[in-house]
Amino acid sequence: MTILNELDALVDWKNGLVAPAIHVDEAVYRTEAARVFGRSWLLVGHEQMVPTPGTYVTTYMGEVPVIVSRDRRGEIHVLVNKCSHRGNQVCLFDRGKARGFVCSYHGWSYGLDGALNGIPVEDFAYREGVDKSQLGLEKVAKVANYQGLLFATFDADAPELETWLGEDGRWWLDNLVLSLDLGGLELLPGFHRYHSPGNWKLAAENFFGDTYHVYTATHVAWIGVCVDFMKQGNLAPMIDYPSGNTSTHLNATTGVEPGRTPFGMGMLIMDQEVYKRDYAEAQRLGPEAVEWVEHRFHVRQKAFEGRADWPYGFMHAGIFPNVGLMGFISPLLGRHFLQFHPRGAQAHETWQWTMVEREAPQVVKEVAAQRVYQGQHPAGLIAPEDVENFERILEATVPDRNRSRPFHYRQQLGHETEGPAGYPGQVGPSPSEANQRAFYRHWLELMDRR
Repeated sequence: MTILNELDALVDWKNGLVAPAIHVDEAVYRTEAARVFGRSWLLVGHEQMVPTPGTYVTTYMGEVPVIVSRDRRGEIHVLVNKCSHRGNQVCLFDRGKARGFVCSYHGWSYGLDGALNGIPVEDFAYREGVDKSQLGLEKVAKVANYQGLLFATFDADAPELETWLGEDGRWWLDNLVLSLDLGGLELLPGFHRYHSPGNWKLAAENFFGDTYHVYTATHVAWIGVCVDFMKQGNLAPMIDYPSGNTSTHLNATTGVEPGRTPFGMGMLIMDQEVYKRDYAEAQRLGPEAVEWVEHRFHVRQKAFEGRADWPYGFMHAGIFPNVGLMGFISPLLGRHFLQFHPRGAQAHETWQWTMVEREAPQVVKEVAAQRVYQGQHPAGLIAPEDVENFERILEATVPDRNRSRPFHYRQQLGHETEGPAGYPGQVGPSPSEANQRAFYRHWLELMDRR
């Protein structure tokens, strides 16, 4: 009997109980590499990262290194970064512009579309001939662009991306994250990358909906800075612990039905008092910022006309399996996209990039860039505290004797829909662990599929 024969017992999502072993066991990890990362649509970047022909970035799909490139015709490709000759990586840089890719081992050369274009001394070395059309870089099964976000999957039988995201999930993504009604998002230069102890699922579910840790213990230092900052401007704190106030702090979950992909959004802000605080901050930044804050408020107000409880912003969210999203409640702070790349069962890498609303004035874009360094950054106030928690969970969970008592995900169990009606998916009170239960339900479904 192996741990893989006991998955249904290890993950009791209906009752909010998850065995710690799934976060440390190598057999579980190797299986999820094939069944979770091998079957899911995975975020590989944004179209603005490869804006012109010849541009490329490198990233990972699970642990598989891939190249995202735009060819001369403008088509985007996702290629496995592995030479067809002897397996060397053919692209050695994280981003750039090139006419193609040349293996540093034996010099085989490939086009931006992955086609094998050249083999040194081909006629002499391969006297019987070689079919280069069969030796291009491996292409992933499917690539799709959703509102600028680039996704790819190894699964040729995967549903189309929009179906996989789900109508409900796309609604929250379009309206709260991508701000399509406000002109969409613009990518800021640069990105952050850091290695952390702890299983990738701990990081992913943390963003999927764990508002609880923000207020109770982990980020109290950051909360204190926010409170002090607001007090200096004679304003009420931007962030208050909800204390059971379900009318202004809510949790949204989509894809809760069997076979559906979950999307989780933790701490929706339905309190327009936040707008007043943004307006006060905009006054400090200048008239362009004031005009923009007013404009976006009225656009949103019109979109939700007739509703007193419409969402102004969100704290954090997640796309299954390994994408985290940060909204920091305020549009003045941009949107932060995080990818949690697994590095075995007991470690992961976080890759992070920042976007701002395209129509925001330059001063707002600059503030958003500054705030990411202060908060969700390897040396900021927020990220190191999360990383420390993941490391301590790992240390406490590695010993076999510490794996018998399950982790507890029972917040708002049975109360997931006690929020305002008329919004996609399930909307209920926050803090909640409804999103984490949906996350592990779908994880288990994929792991149980042979």
